Amino acid sequence: MRLFLFILAALLAGCAATPSRPPVADVDAAWRERQTVLARVTDWDLRGRVALRTGDEGFHISLQWLREAGRHRIDLSGPLGGGRVRLIQNENGAELRDADDKVYRDSSMQRLLRRRTGLEMPIEGMNFWVLGLPAPGAAAKIELDEWGRLKTMQQQGWDIRFIEYADYDGYELPNRVFAKRSSIDDGSEKMIEIRLIVEKWIFAKAKS
Repeated sequence: MRLFLFILAALLAGCAATPSRPPVADVDAAWRERQTVLARVTDWDLRGRVALRTGDEGFHISLQWLREAGRHRIDLSGPLGGGRVRLIQNENGAELRDADDKVYRDSSMQRLLRRRTGLEMPIEGMNFWVLGLPAPGAAAKIELDEWGRLKTMQQQGWDIRFIEYADYDGYELPNRVFAKRSSIDDGSEKMIEIRLIVEKWIFAKAKS
C-alpha cells in the first residue's frame, strides 16, 4: 500500500488539477456537451500506471496506450511472466507479443491478454472509461457530479469510480479511476480491483 501511495503522489505531480469553480446550473446539459466533445477524441498517447488486485494477489504495471481511431498499441510492463507484453488491435484482429518475442493472436485483445497472462483488464471498456465516457452499446447506470462529469458508473459488470479529474491540453479528463467486480474462479468468489493513475496524455490531433 505504501508503494501504491508513493507512485500516486509522484504521478499526480505531472498533471494540472482542474481549478475550483462553482457547480454548473444544468448538470445534464453539461454532460451532453462533454459527450459531444470527448467523442471526437480518437487519437492519443496515454501514459500511466495500473494497480491490480485479484483476491490476495496484487501488483503494479506501467502502461502506454497508443490509439489511432480503431488501431491500438498497448505496452504493459511489470510482473507479466517475462516482464512486458505488447498488445496490438487493428482491423485484422488482436496480437500479443511477449518478452520472448512470441506472438499470439485472437479477435479480441482483452480476451487475448486474459488467456496469455491471466490479467482481467476490461480494455474494451477502458477505451472509453479513460475519457470519462461509458462504452457505447452497453447498458450503463451513471451518476454525475455537480459539473456534469461521470462520478460513478456500473457497466459490463464493473463498478467504476472516477475519483479525480485534471486538465490535459484543454480536455478535462479522469486521472484516477477505480474499477472493481466480483469473479467466480474454481467455485470461489474473488474481487478484482483495478486502479488507473494517468501520468500523461498526448493528443495527436488538435480539437475541432
